[in-house]
Amino acid sequence: MPADAAPDEKGRVEVMTLKFTIPGRPVPKARPRVGRNGCIYTPGKSRAYEQQVAVVGRLHCSRPLKGPVELRLKVYLKTPGGDLDNYIKSIQDSLNGITWHDDRQVKKLAASLMVDKYAEERAEVEIRKIQGGDNCAQGRL
Repeated sequence: MPADAAPDEKGRVEVMTLKFTIPGRPVPKARPRVGRNGCIYTPGKSRAYEQQVAVVGRLHCSRPLKGPVELRLKVYLKTPGGDLDNYIKSIQDSLNGITWHDDRQVKKLAASLMVDKYAEERAEVEIRKIQGGDNCAQGRL
C-alpha cells in the first residue's frame, strides 16, 4: 500500500494526496452570461477549460475523496491576466464529482499566481485529505 494511502470502511485503498498538472494557459472562471433568449450560459472558453481540467482530474483520481480536503494550487502565466480567486474557482468547480464530491469539502486552501514570460503556462494541483476530518467539519483544524 502506498505511504499516502489508507483503507476506507470497505477495505478499499483511498489515496491521501493527489498531485497533477493541467497543461496550457489557465482560464479564470468567467461570470455567467445571459443570452438573447434570456438563458444563462457559461462562456465557451471557460467551459472548454473546465472540461480540460475534468479530463486531467479523472486521469489521476478514480473516485471522489470523502470528507474535508486541503487544496494547494499554483498558477503559472507568461503574461498577467485574471484574478487568482477566479482561477481557483474555475479549477474547484471543474473537479466537483471527480476529486471531491463538492468543493465545499475544501477546508484549507493555499494558492499562488506566478507571472514569468519564460514560464510554461500551467496549473499545478495538489489535493490532500485532511486527517481527523470530523474536527475539520466542525470548524476545528
